[in-house]
Amino acid sequence: MSLYVFAASLPAPSADSVDALIESGHWKRARQAVDVRLKANPNDAQAHAWLSKIDSSFGDLSGAIDEAERAVALNPNSAAFHGQLAEAYALVADHSTVVRGVLYARRMKKEIAAALAIDPNHLDTLLVQMMYEWKAPTLAGGDRNHAREIARHIGHVSPLWGYLAQARLAEDEGNDGALETALRKAVEVDPSSYRARVALARFYCCTARPKRYADAERIAREAIALDPSGAGGWEILARLYAAQHRGSDLTDVLSRAESATPDDLTPYYAAASVLFETGQDFPHAEEYLRRYLGGSVEGRAPSLAEARWLLAELYEHEGRKGEAVRELQVAIHLDPAFEPARRDLYRLRHS
Repeated sequence: MSLYVFAASLPAPSADSVDALIESGHWKRARQAVDVRLKANPNDAQAHAWLSKIDSSFGDLSGAIDEAERAVALNPNSAAFHGQLAEAYALVADHSTVVRGVLYARRMKKEIAAALAIDPNHLDTLLVQMMYEWKAPTLAGGDRNHAREIARHIGHVSPLWGYLAQARLAEDEGNDGALETALRKAVEVDPSSYRARVALARFYCCTARPKRYADAERIAREAIALDPSGAGGWEILARLYAAQHRGSDLTDVLSRAESATPDDLTPYYAAASVLFETGQDFPHAEEYLRRYLGGSVEGRAPSLAEARWLLAELYEHEGRKGEAVRELQVAIHLDPAFEPARRDLYRLRHS
């Protein structure tokens, strides 16, 4: 999980709103809805703030800053808009050189102060502030004790988000016991939270030592029952069926996932990555990667460059060096800054 991505949008007030689409991970659908609003009113501050969050989900950090700055310019009295700009600055700081990172961190802190002056309990802003103080060096304003205090304050504002904040800090510390406890409490305090159930299922499937696949499967199915259109629950089932060599169950769940959420093929990538990592069934891993590459990538999902890179790794392990080289070349064409592909291409060309 990236440093500041945790501060995603809060639970949506209605099932058909842009907030609801973002909360469910439907970034492409959210963009379509926002585009309609902006065509009707190019000065819609809320639409620009949403577009900032959407841009960041697709890795367009420059666009995220531009849109958030536009939202703040249009309505400087919104804590949410200042908070979104703070998050955009934080993301850029997280992906910058030290000098550039310091510049954007200063801008971030200014926007945090502006947001909290308007609304001291604004959750998105508090989450950004918490993660900055947790991760930043002391000389740059980092303070882990204060970050924990912020997490406790978030719990007073929203018990659900308080437990999710505690889980984020526990995850970063590698404290599995505290992470599990916080996620279980998040599910208990808000049984309707899809996000909390997916997070707990993902912990059991992918982080817990040892893995607890039965618990992961049960909770992922509960998440799917809450929101069949969300890819998160389906992705976890795909991962655990691949890891458990349950081929027929995997085939079935991928088909059902695509029917439920045809514009998000992340479960195919998840299945392929596990099959590759466990060294099993490379033909199906290739098939699933090809299926993923045949669609358009959803926000916060693995990029097409990452999928090409994984396919190249698969080809290399099968001794198909020429095909691996071609996939790496495509990956670099898609994302010239994608260093793993550049390193592998150099290695293969000089081996």
